[in-house]
Amino acid sequence: MKEKDHRLDDYFKCYGDMTIRNLCLFVDYYTAEDLCQETFVRLSENLDHVNPKTVKAWLLVVSENLAKDYLKKGGQYTTSVGLNPEQVDIEDSGSDVEKIVEEVEESRKKGTILKRLKRERPEWYDVLLMKYLENMSDRKIGKRLGITDVLVGQWRHRARRWLNDRYIGEYGKRDS
Repeated sequence: MKEKDHRLDDYFKCYGDMTIRNLCLFVDYYTAEDLCQETFVRLSENLDHVNPKTVKAWLLVVSENLAKDYLKKGGQYTTSVGLNPEQVDIEDSGSDVEKIVEEVEESRKKGTILKRLKRERPEWYDVLLMKYLENMSDRKIGKRLGITDVLVGQWRHRARRWLNDRYIGEYGKRDS
């Protein structure tokens, strides 16, 4: 096995779950799995050009762009859940366009609020990313940031409340 293959395996072990969780912010789980696979295929094609220190950020950016591309194209990619196409009853695939447009708009709204949090409260933003994208415990986050795990929990709670309040303030009651 080549050295390149070992690096790709190591990256997948470290960042595969994070990539799927990132994609699930935009699409359903099964589509996220497919897009995660595509993300790592693209990483394998660019492995020699991606700085090892920036692989995690590269994966987040590429996976997010793939998800947005998927949504823009109206979900025209096919995803398989282990069923033959004949086993799936598709009533009207064109009726989902409105739903996809709503999902893209909702994603844009959430992204705007999240960017404000990053700008106004970067420490809270970092805690949320470590907790929900990297799946780190409060103790590990606290250790990395040099704060107590109790403070990590408080920041996470405050950040979620802050995000919810800003969202409701700008866009009204949340549907989900």
